[in-house]
Parts: sequence; C-alpha cells; structure tokens
Amino acid sequence: MTQKHSRRGSSHPWIDTIWRTVCLTNGVYKATPDGSWDLIFRAAPGEPSVVFLAGQGKEPVDVPYAAGEHGVVISFAAHVYVTQDRQKAANVPLRYLPLSADGFVLDGVELPLPTFENAEFLTDRMVEAGLLQSDDVVAKAFTANPKAASKRSVQEHFKKVTGLTQQDFQLIRRAQEAVRRLKAGEKPAAVAADLGYTDQPHMTKSIKKIMGHLPSNLDAVHKI
Repeated sequence: MTQKHSRRGSSHPWIDTIWRTVCLTNGVYKATPDGSWDLIFRAAPGEPSVVFLAGQGKEPVDVPYAAGEHGVVISFAAHVYVTQDRQKAANVPLRYLPLSADGFVLDGVELPLPTFENAEFLTDRMVEAGLLQSDDVVAKAFTANPKAASKRSVQEHFKKVTGLTQQDFQLIRRAQEAVRRLKAGEKPAAVAADLGYTDQPHMTKSIKKIMGHLPSNLDAVHKI
C-alpha cells in the first residue's frame, strides 16, 4: 500500500464527501472524475503547502505524489459551483489559491485551511461570503420532483453550471457505484445488470474509461 485514504460523508447539503490521504511512498495516483467541484489542500515535505480548486472532468488524470505528502479534499455536491469559476467548469481548471498567515485567500476572502474536520464550517464560511452558489435546477434534476422545464433546457442548464452533460454525470456516478459494489464482492454480471449496463463487457469498458482501471484491478481506485 502506497497511500492511506480516509473518507467521511456529511449531513451538509452542499458537501458530497470529504477525503484525507497520506502518502507512504513516491508514486502516481490516478485521480478519477467524481461529478463534483473539489477544494484541495496538499502538503509535501520540503515544499510549500498548496490549496487549489479543481473543476469537473470526464477522464482520469495521473497525479504524482511523494512519500510524506498528505492532503484533504472537500468534494462539493453536484449542484454547487464556485461563483467566479462557473463559466470555466467545462475546462477542468486547476485554480491555485494564495496562502495567508493562517489559511488561504479566495477572491479577497481569507479562509482557514481545509481539514478533515472543518469541511462544514469552511463551506458555511464560503457560502456566507458568496464564494459558493447552489443551482436549484441541477439539485433537483435527479430527484422525483425536477424543476418544471423542457428536457433540452435542463440539459443545457446542467452543462452550463457543472461543465458536464447530464449523461456524462450519470455515467460517472454509475461507474462509481459499480466500483463500490464490485469492491464489496458482488458478482460483476449482477452489478452490470442491476445498474443498467448492456452487459458485463459494457460495464468493463465504461469503468476502464472513467476510472482508468479494469474491474479486475480496482484496489487503486479510492475516490468513489
């Protein structure tokens, strides 16, 4: 094992998941799409700590890491976006943020460094400062009571807010659920059928494209 990962959920409606990672050796991690805007803190031995925002993506990205490095990721809910970066979501931006004496600065607002414990407090601070926004159309797109609008209008709105089409978002979340269930020991054929894949090879192809790994090698997939 080259990394230790911890995750927790949150009752906060604007947060999807909080992650904490400790790197035990040097290596390369395949960061997988998660259908979320992420706020990331990273600290590595002998290097300045960094805080950055990561937008949406559809394919895995190789990220090198070093022994002793540790970090925290706050993955916001799908309907949450960073106000100033809304129009850039489709380009999967990495926006590095300046550090202050006690935290970091986003659009002139000083905030505490992200930790595994303070995600809810930090998110509330960002909301109060107008740095995060929630989109009601996206929030309700996958509920039993979506906003009254044409299918095309909802699709265009979803892409504008998240940077992903509804279909891409659904493919990502379906692949995540497939990985969770496969890692829990469920039979691949049953998982494929239950999640609406055409067949098991279809599921395998989708997981490989989105997660960067075959279903037979999912130990390296953690951020799901």
